[in-house]
Amino acid sequence: MLLRDRRVTIRTYVPADYEWSDAEYRVIYMLDAHNLFDRCTSTYNKEWRVDETMERLHRQGQWPPAVVAAIDAPQNKYDRMAMFSMGQWDYRRAPGSRRLRRIDGYAEQTAAFLMEVVKPHIERTYRVSRDREHVAVAGSSMGGYMSLLLGGLYQQSVSKVMAFSPVALDFPMHGHLLRDLLTARGSVPPQRFYLDMGDRERLDFTTHPAELVEHLAELRQSLEDAGHSQVLARVIAGDRHDERAWSRRFPQAYLWSFFGVEPG
Repeated sequence: MLLRDRRVTIRTYVPADYEWSDAEYRVIYMLDAHNLFDRCTSTYNKEWRVDETMERLHRQGQWPPAVVAAIDAPQNKYDRMAMFSMGQWDYRRAPGSRRLRRIDGYAEQTAAFLMEVVKPHIERTYRVSRDREHVAVAGSSMGGYMSLLLGGLYQQSVSKVMAFSPVALDFPMHGHLLRDLLTARGSVPPQRFYLDMGDRERLDFTTHPAELVEHLAELRQSLEDAGHSQVLARVIAGDRHDERAWSRRFPQAYLWSFFGVEPG
């Protein structure tokens, strides 16, 4: 499928019992598909192990697994930032430092592609629910930004949002644009928001992990200002900004989002 004349790969996981079942499955639409299922396709030789998580849920039998449909992102970090952010901004490592790249964000087009092109294709191809109560979006880092944007723009289609280590800082990517959008959209119909951040996370443009932890509180406040009452924001001791950390947190996020199971 094409997004802005660029071919985008879609990777889909179906539960172990899909072939001999006639059930309609919950579905999670995710970002950075290349990092979710296979270390060989991942950017940093680390994966989320989403398929292993769903297979474990199937074996245990208590919590039904979901279909996961996800889109790849560009390997070039600047292109990925453009795909997952709004507006025009300058990538710098510190305020006043040399501009490394001008980013022309087109996140709204990415959201439309995922919800208006990919989602209908998945619904035609697989036995997945169209009931918003069984539909979630999820992503990490700038993919967490993108997941929150998807939840804000497509409230009628998505009831669960999982944003792992979401990055929507005012410097450098003008994160207030996202926070203002979430607040303005309100909370009708209601949604469940899972957000988290490790207390050892660093990025090129942050000086201390506390910046990202404080930023998580800003995002939570924006959601609460919008009227959302089902918001879980967690700070995870010892976790860094990588796929191994998100892999550990994904099962608990899934169980809380769909079944209300409190993280242990």
